[in-house]
Amino acid sequence: MKRTFLYFILFIILFSSCHYPSPTSSPVQATSPSKPTTAPPRYTKKGKIKPKEENSSHITTTPKLTSQIASSPTPSNNPAQSTTNGKSVLYLGIMVHLEGWNDGQDKEKFIQHAALLREYADLFEKYGARLTLESKEFTEGCINWGDNVLLEMEQRGHGIGVHADVGGEKNYNCNLFADELKAKKELLESLGVTVRHVSGIVSSCDWVTAAADAGYKFTTGTVAYGVSSMPIEKRPDPYKNCPGPGACHQPFPPELEDRLHPWRMHNGLDWVTPDPNGRLVILPSGGGLNCLAEESTSSASHTQCQFTQEDINIFIQQLEEAISYSSPDEINIFYVGWSFGTPLDKGILEMWLQSIQPYVKSGQVEWKTLPEMYDAYVQWEQSH
Repeated sequence: MKRTFLYFILFIILFSSCHYPSPTSSPVQATSPSKPTTAPPRYTKKGKIKPKEENSSHITTTPKLTSQIASSPTPSNNPAQSTTNGKSVLYLGIMVHLEGWNDGQDKEKFIQHAALLREYADLFEKYGARLTLESKEFTEGCINWGDNVLLEMEQRGHGIGVHADVGGEKNYNCNLFADELKAKKELLESLGVTVRHVSGIVSSCDWVTAAADAGYKFTTGTVAYGVSSMPIEKRPDPYKNCPGPGACHQPFPPELEDRLHPWRMHNGLDWVTPDPNGRLVILPSGGGLNCLAEESTSSASHTQCQFTQEDINIFIQQLEEAISYSSPDEINIFYVGWSFGTPLDKGILEMWLQSIQPYVKSGQVEWKTLPEMYDAYVQWEQSH
């Protein structure tokens, strides 16, 4: 009887194990299926991944996983990413006019000038910055005294161009314009450097056509006197009757926002109107680095000023303004200039370079030579 009862108990246990699984028999079957903790991505019309909204009432995640999801940016909808991806960068440069020291006839002055130029180049290279050197008498100095500093500068990554300082004289013979500009270009090219641009050509003559006929691709350093080539009724009131470039040396156009983007010019009669078929590109200029403080408080023309901390302060204000105007769909440029005939204090100049560093490191600003700005503009044209 006892043996029969034991057999009966054993049969009951075996039957139960076949139909009712143990709670620990399989992890997959331990709980009923639930929604995944991370929803699968869906695609927008542009093909970018956009995370699907999660229903928090059905999702339980650990604090670590939640933190990882929150810190992951959305590739197609992150404004900060689109403005730091090289599309809204401001190209920054400086134009240096190599003039005022009679370098072609005075060897001692040329030697002093060449040594100073190398010191400035060393300082700029220390901060990843590049000069654009626009030569006048210095070209003859390199030829006459056997020191090809300009070729050395180009090989070190600095830009080279002509500072003509011609055409603005009263009663200038316009028929000579193109030939004189071409001669200056060829003289500088005899040093083995690449020459594509010229400054110091604003005139009552058609300075746009003259520069293009002389073989230049772009021009820089344009000041308000440049409107003198336009019909008088089209000239802005303050500059209708300028006696010469020195009297109307203000940056032009007057508003910084209007000087931020290059354009092509057809001729001197209407050069302020962009013409996609124009032969000469203009890179609009900022003011004189050492005259920024004076220019900010007076509408008068300034050419000789002392370089101070106040100039640095004004420059940073203008730099931030230029950054605020930068467009991801255009080439954005900003550069200032100075004449080598008035050497700048290297200590204050280094303070200026240091003040720019945070903007470079943040990706808002990139140092460029003016020829590099031109190349960027031409490349932009091809895609627009």
